[in-house]
Amino acid sequence: MEENWGSPSYIEEQFKYWYARNSHTISAPEQLRNREFAFLTFHGRTMYRHIMFPSEEELQRYLRNSAPAHSYHSSAYYADPTVDMARKGWLGADLVFDIDADHFDLPCQKIHDKWRCRNCDAEGRGHPPEICKCGKAQFDTETWLCEDCLQAAKHEAQKLLDILIQDFGIDPDNLLTNFSGHRGYHVHATSKSVKELGQNSRREIVDYIMATGLELEFQGFNPQRKGARPTITEGGWRGRTLRALYDYLSKASEEEIKSLNLSNGATENILVKKKKILKTLMERHPSNIIPLIDNKSLDKILKVALELQASEIDTVVTTDIHRLIRLTNTLHGKTGWQVQSIPYGLLPDYDPLTRAVVLTGDFIKLEFKRVPQIRIFDERYGPYENEVAEVPLEAAMFFLAKKGARILE
Repeated sequence: MEENWGSPSYIEEQFKYWYARNSHTISAPEQLRNREFAFLTFHGRTMYRHIMFPSEEELQRYLRNSAPAHSYHSSAYYADPTVDMARKGWLGADLVFDIDADHFDLPCQKIHDKWRCRNCDAEGRGHPPEICKCGKAQFDTETWLCEDCLQAAKHEAQKLLDILIQDFGIDPDNLLTNFSGHRGYHVHATSKSVKELGQNSRREIVDYIMATGLELEFQGFNPQRKGARPTITEGGWRGRTLRALYDYLSKASEEEIKSLNLSNGATENILVKKKKILKTLMERHPSNIIPLIDNKSLDKILKVALELQASEIDTVVTTDIHRLIRLTNTLHGKTGWQVQSIPYGLLPDYDPLTRAVVLTGDFIKLEFKRVPQIRIFDERYGPYENEVAEVPLEAAMFFLAKKGARILE
């Protein structure tokens, strides 16, 4: 009988082998007895949840015996994590952030991602459209990842950390940064000041981090303040807005400026008087550039420029006070990679394609459907399409977990 695509039984066997030898390295989250745990297995889609562990040893024993495909714990603290949600007794929750490269619009996605309309069989690359040309919005998607995706996610995570520390004053010791094991990063803020925040407060934090609703006047662009001091070094979004504008204008090409469809005067002033504008932003109050760039044009520029400073987070995750989040140091069933904690200050040099690949071994013969190229450690594998190839276990686990290949007996 032919093996199923992904060979889940083989992946489960490798997970069992790893957990048998490494479950002791998995630490419990703080206030263990107040956390709900949840797990997905390699058999079906049922999530086993409302689980509580009285000790770290019991948690490790469960992982060793069950070797789940996916392991989660609640960001929330409950009086009784084992009962249904209405009776758990919410005591507070960590402030958690999820950054996933799948939410970005990246050039590399046009190379490794595909979609197909279930209604008319139209196909394309990258993200599917909101509505197909046939009028339906029913798509099958095939999403992969690459080092460019992971680099983009890491960049957003670093921006998020900068905002949390510089603007919110959160101590780095109260921040946990994890590689998610797949396409991005999770950041947990565990300081006492955030645990009792409700959904509305968390939504305001999300809006701040994503620079939602910023108005020019309150960022310093007020004609009546031309004589005031420069604001580019200020904290908060007033300074961030100016730095974003300065960075964008200093690097933008003529083609990029023209593509913004600014007023003719603003476009000409930016192209001809760019040095003067940059000098003004650096040395004088930002309102002094209004005669050179009108407000409507400035709004268009800032919409693009603020992406350089804002962080692209998943808004639903942060505002959900009952959210389940992946358990640190466990394995991710869609890649075989480890969910890893990254000490503060080490994120810029962190490479998940080297550090998080913990299942390694001999070469295995696989039958491939269609898989793009991926770098694992210092080697590149693929692309493969409708062919048989031998790859080492570290690459095989990724292709199998993404269901792009299967084991050949």
